[in-house]
Amino acid sequence: METIISKAMIAGVQSVMPVEVTQHREVRSISIGDPVGAGIFRRTLNIVTYYKHVGDSGERGWLVAGWIKESLGRALTEQPLLCGRLRRRRTTTGEEDGLEVVANDSGVRLVEARFLTSLPEFFEMVKRDKGRAEAETVFWRDIDEVDPRFSPLFYVQVTNFESGGYSIGISCSILIADLLLETDFLTKWAKIQSSLAHSQTTLKPIFYLPPVKRDNFLNELPRSGSVLDRGEPLVFRAKTCSKMSPACMKIAVADRKTASADVFLFVNEQGDGENSTTKRDGMKVEIHTRDEVISDCDCVGDLEEADARVLDVSLAFGDKSEGHACWVGSISNGVVFVFPTTFGDTKSLVKSIVPCQIK
Repeated sequence: METIISKAMIAGVQSVMPVEVTQHREVRSISIGDPVGAGIFRRTLNIVTYYKHVGDSGERGWLVAGWIKESLGRALTEQPLLCGRLRRRRTTTGEEDGLEVVANDSGVRLVEARFLTSLPEFFEMVKRDKGRAEAETVFWRDIDEVDPRFSPLFYVQVTNFESGGYSIGISCSILIADLLLETDFLTKWAKIQSSLAHSQTTLKPIFYLPPVKRDNFLNELPRSGSVLDRGEPLVFRAKTCSKMSPACMKIAVADRKTASADVFLFVNEQGDGENSTTKRDGMKVEIHTRDEVISDCDCVGDLEEADARVLDVSLAFGDKSEGHACWVGSISNGVVFVFPTTFGDTKSLVKSIVPCQIK
């Protein structure tokens, strides 16, 4: 008998832009031969954290969503690429020359939703069908393959449960996932949010959805099914040589027996953009499909395996956390994404995120 999972009902949608205009627009190059085949328009990193505020009877989540409009706007000033867009790169003659993400301040989507059951009842649904239940706590629309310029790369959904309790779910494109995993963006955002909530305990936020509007559900905003094709991410670390070349990183991944998957390599890149208002953000994404041959590396002997663990990341707002989850969406045919990182000391390492299919 199929488990019945209630649907989250969307009550409001807003766009969140940085509170200050981004003066120097960062640009991230995307190197890929077949973007549709590699799934770059669908693949996501998803994080959800559940909260229960003492004495909350169902109002807290709506207040939190109102403060998020301001706190996230402040936090985005340090990572404007999160509210950018994917676009087709063109040469000086107007010909298409691949894809890139540009920090153009187009905004993050903030979704406010209601779940018509209590938080304990929802957790029972998670036990019976984790994938379908938790998919209701995040919002994602696949990037438009034909014209991606208007598709957000980052969504935040605040879900309010009956009788108190709420969740904050994040979905972001895999192309910018390193900004959540390899920077302190989530920590800084949480600190800003907590300071706003504590300093305005007797005031409602400016962007507050009043009770009279919470029953006007937006049924014309369907979610993409990408988040249902999910895998729990495992983290592997491997030491490479000091060059940190793509070849070394690919070999590190292959040593983990994941060579049959599409590999998303986040590689350092420097250089100015096409004019004075754009600059490379220091990272580009190279996508290597499962059919490509791994290049030789003359320093393969320096490779050294390190620890492996489950990816454990959450958004630590001030209210009591009731649990969290993290998964990668759209993992069909296998996917790995790899970041250069520093672990413990100055050794050069790569971090590999391998989503494992839930059975």
